[in-house]
Amino acid sequence: MRARLRAGVHCEAMRLLGRSLLVTAGMLLLAGAGPVSAAAPRLATQAPIPYKRWSYPAQIPTGPIEAGNSPVLANAGSGFLTLPFLGPHFVTSIFDHCNPTYVPDGRVCRFDGQQRTADGFDDPNPGGKDYLFYDGHDGMDYGLYYENVIAAADGQVVFAAWDNPGCAKCGFGQNVFIDHGNGILTRYAHLERIDVQQGQRVRRGQVIGQSGNTGSSTGEHVHFGVYLAAGRIAIDPYGWAGAGPDPWPKDIGNLWLGGAPRFPAVTLPQVAVSAQAQADDATQIDVSWSSPGGGRFDVQVVRDGAPSSNWLSAVAAGGAHFSGQPGHLYSFLVTVKDDLGWAATAISSDILAGRLSVAP
Repeated sequence: MRARLRAGVHCEAMRLLGRSLLVTAGMLLLAGAGPVSAAAPRLATQAPIPYKRWSYPAQIPTGPIEAGNSPVLANAGSGFLTLPFLGPHFVTSIFDHCNPTYVPDGRVCRFDGQQRTADGFDDPNPGGKDYLFYDGHDGMDYGLYYENVIAAADGQVVFAAWDNPGCAKCGFGQNVFIDHGNGILTRYAHLERIDVQQGQRVRRGQVIGQSGNTGSSTGEHVHFGVYLAAGRIAIDPYGWAGAGPDPWPKDIGNLWLGGAPRFPAVTLPQVAVSAQAQADDATQIDVSWSSPGGGRFDVQVVRDGAPSSNWLSAVAAGGAHFSGQPGHLYSFLVTVKDDLGWAATAISSDILAGRLSVAP
């Protein structure tokens, strides 16, 4: 529930970090914030990251980054969940199997059976507050910096609002609950923006909001929680893979689709736009736009490089004629949004409007 990104971390450091994480074509690089440099991602075979205050702790189970490619877990079952985002991101808090009720008991228990005192797991800052090992945490936190948060499976939105509307910095802030119809709920918390409403049906990979820093949070991230619908009891989507009994007897097993956390199969939209002055009257500009996957398009006009103004909204693929004023430079910014809420933007080449003068 609390942020697991440090309060002092600003945009420049996360931009530096983001440049080290290549994401699939069309996908945004990892972004974030921080006043000091963040730890760079490392491979599981590399030496541990030297500790720096405000650096990011190591991810479990295979490294500091959830890249959607960890091995299938030995306790794989008939899971149905995928990750609530696209592209590699830091894990900044884990589910604590030793009492995931936000009541500290001095221990943090990982899904694979390892147990340490709070701030353990070879903590480079003993006695400090490293939120990866947040005592009592009831979900997973991922370091998303004002990025799309997506539904982890099909379901129905049963809550989409502030957790505690009377207190801006209390609880989970703006959050969404999805009921998946199998006795399990998922929660997406600390959102900057909510894009769905109560009662709405959503699909796996659908954008439900934007990550943020609302509620009891000390940095931008998304809290992803999984709960039994009856009693809203927290469970770990990893289940329990330890040698001994699960300290949290409420778990029902590995809930990841295919046995390990993976990104959903989302095809990100693409958009093409062209603009051309008519041959007989260069003040008239033919504009066209399209996208292979369809969707709804917004078209904005950029005049002489000034901020764009709205021209057409929520239209289908196609084209239109635009009447320009002689001597002004025009381009057209087109944004397509698909049925899952993903968007892409492209801008046309510049067109100088006006009839060419011809000498007698």
